[in-house]
Amino acid sequence: MTTKKKTLQVAAGLSAAVLLTGVPVPFAGVWGNSLPKAYAAEQQAGGLTQEQAVQQVRQLLNIPADYKMERTSYLDESRNSPYDRPLWSLSWVKDREGYVSAAVDAVTGQLMQYSHYSEKRESDSSPAVSEEQALRAAEQFLERAVPKAEREKLSKPNEYPGLLPISLDPWGERVFSFTRMEGDTPFLENGFQVIVGRNGEVVSFLRMWYQGELPDAKAAIGVDEAERLLAEKAAPSLVYTRANELTGRYQADRNRYRLVYRYGQTDPQFVDAATGTVLNALGEPAEEGGIKPLGSTVNSREADRLIGKEEAQKIAEELVKRLPGSYRSEGSRGGGSSSGPDGVETRHWRFEFTPLHVQGKNVEPVEISVSDRGELVEYRVGEPGYPDERGRKIEKAVSWKAAQESAVKLVKTLLSDRLGDIYLIDREPSRANVEQVLERGRNFAITFGWLKDGVPIEDREFRVTVNPETGEAEELLLFEEGPVRAEETAAKIDRKAAAKAERERKKLMLTYFLPELPRNGMPAGTSKPLLVYRYVGDQGVVDAVTGEWLSFADLRQKEIPQDIDGHPEKDALQFAIREGLLAVTDGKVEPDKAVTRGDMVQMLSRMVNRIGLPLRPPYFGDEDRKAYRFADVDEKHPLYGVIQKAIQYGLIPEEGTRFEPDRPATRGEAAEMAARLLGFGELLEKPGLFVSPYRDVEKRLVPAVALVHAYGLLPSPSADAFQPDKTLTRAEAATLMKALLEARDLK
Repeated sequence: MTTKKKTLQVAAGLSAAVLLTGVPVPFAGVWGNSLPKAYAAEQQAGGLTQEQAVQQVRQLLNIPADYKMERTSYLDESRNSPYDRPLWSLSWVKDREGYVSAAVDAVTGQLMQYSHYSEKRESDSSPAVSEEQALRAAEQFLERAVPKAEREKLSKPNEYPGLLPISLDPWGERVFSFTRMEGDTPFLENGFQVIVGRNGEVVSFLRMWYQGELPDAKAAIGVDEAERLLAEKAAPSLVYTRANELTGRYQADRNRYRLVYRYGQTDPQFVDAATGTVLNALGEPAEEGGIKPLGSTVNSREADRLIGKEEAQKIAEELVKRLPGSYRSEGSRGGGSSSGPDGVETRHWRFEFTPLHVQGKNVEPVEISVSDRGELVEYRVGEPGYPDERGRKIEKAVSWKAAQESAVKLVKTLLSDRLGDIYLIDREPSRANVEQVLERGRNFAITFGWLKDGVPIEDREFRVTVNPETGEAEELLLFEEGPVRAEETAAKIDRKAAAKAERERKKLMLTYFLPELPRNGMPAGTSKPLLVYRYVGDQGVVDAVTGEWLSFADLRQKEIPQDIDGHPEKDALQFAIREGLLAVTDGKVEPDKAVTRGDMVQMLSRMVNRIGLPLRPPYFGDEDRKAYRFADVDEKHPLYGVIQKAIQYGLIPEEGTRFEPDRPATRGEAAEMAARLLGFGELLEKPGLFVSPYRDVEKRLVPAVALVHAYGLLPSPSADAFQPDKTLTRAEAATLMKALLEARDLK
């Protein structure tokens, strides 16, 4: 994923988070002198027009003059938006250089979210403004964008844990969280988050504010009783959590997991201050239960064994035999491929089958997709598309329980060899949620989770959609995210020990709490605040093997490089770290250390995705790809998939018996790899077409060196010597990657 795409997704996620926390309603008489004219005029009409929404944002924000309006979208709470209030979503763009997104409440005109990402912001290495200057900029922004009555209810900056985990390494930017206070009682899920850039400008804003009535702040039980109840009943769950969510290395740690204890949605962790009931994150009485897999069989396939189209079709034909009735194969419907940030390519093929047991003219075909790992990717009844909006209300529907049973039956049928790895996320929606789905003419979505050795894998979920009118499970979509990589496989401490380790680092407090919404594939509803006792303090998780408290703040601090300030290639190093090309370990990048051949291949494989050059592997047709094996890089080697991709894309030639991934890379080898990435692989075999600009380059390397010299990719300190046998440093490799990105615009 490119940096721009990543930041856009984060921006979209922030805007989504805004309204999931409560119900914004018209809030008259609180804007004071900062009230834009558009708001006062439109309030009488009941909402902002598109033009007024744009004017509103332009008055509040500094949209650069050279940014062009890209999109304006009205998100209606009844059809197009998962929110409970209508929004105007707006965006501006400046080519590849920058992107501005904003969301305003379409009724009140209040700014809900704002973010400004730019290449300059990401690469800025100039001295940052002081914390005092940044705070003043944040406060001035709040004075413009937030009603006075709300500003008067805010805590000191960063007095309490932030509204959301920081999704991007701020790179010297200042992050301020202002928590809503009702008297002396904090409302941790409410307030404002402001991020100030190095230049003193606000680059991100997030509003989270419940506008309904709050319960009485007077507790019926005391803190001692709450402490006793939590010590007796509260405990986090054992889970595999994404390493990149802990470290902030969103590219480098993709698909790497860590075994930890952390509180999930259904874990007991709060005490209702009015009743003394122990609650979970959904605001419901917490019940002891545990996760039960759908069966006992687990995946036994070799994760790295690749198959071709012919074998994939055989698997699809075996899968369709598990379904009731009989089917005729119609062959392949094509396929596709995707490549993750780790550089590993995944391919899949689609196969269509016609039901022979169904009578009538409008027989719906069945489509099954199988990946080159031999795994089911998708099952669908009907033509491709998203039949989740019928344009009419569903008058008569099966029950949620019946839909759930239909979904489980399909999973047990098609994934019978993996049932020990799958569990049902059994969260029945409210009646209001079900009615909302039927009103919109949508399908029911039943959610399942994945297990590893019986332990849930966070954020690894898939859904089965069920037709509410027929009760038939019509689609099963499995997301291709690559194998789960985790060093720890067994916990050495229990839940009680983990709960104690967390309590020792926090303080029990009386707070307002806005329950989360269940992850069950239903439209977002609303929740009402509660007065609860909970432990407040450093955010983190407990390592399930060592019992160590893993502070998010400390982990993120370790990922901020401490050894590149003053380095002549600092900008390139920052670029490489942001892109996940170079890892930071305990605050060190070691820029002058030699880069290995394995490092270079991993960098270049990721750059294939980043720069979008017209490089195509030979297997995009119907040909089956064959693995070229090196004796020192077997299927279990962490770089096996990356090296296979590099071979298939022609970044490294199919020659030799050893790859030597740990050997330092030379300038000559780097020149060859760079030239191949630019699409000049065939020219490297024609040295007679080139003249070397340097005296010390052997004939075989002349084409590669001449090409990288022409593009200015690997400058040499000597006018007549390239030094092809000299090893490349990590800083020089970072500079090369940045130059390759810039070369994209020259081709």
